[in-house]
Amino acid sequence: MQLRVNDMMCNHCVMHIKNAINARDPAAKVQCNVTTKMVMVDSSLDESIVMQAIKEAGYTPEKM
Repeated sequence: MQLRVNDMMCNHCVMHIKNAINARDPAAKVQCNVTTKMVMVDSSLDESIVMQAIKEAGYTPEKM
């Protein structure tokens, strides 16, 4: 799944987002691009759970 996270500004943000998703699915593959504000997630989790994890980390994900 692809999500846009406009308030992801730096590698510190990337770490928080990856940790939040991996806390729910340790096998998830998460790629973040700070320049494009895109987060790509390969996980068995439902998109709503991934979005909730990102929200709980303090960010505002948007569906693509």
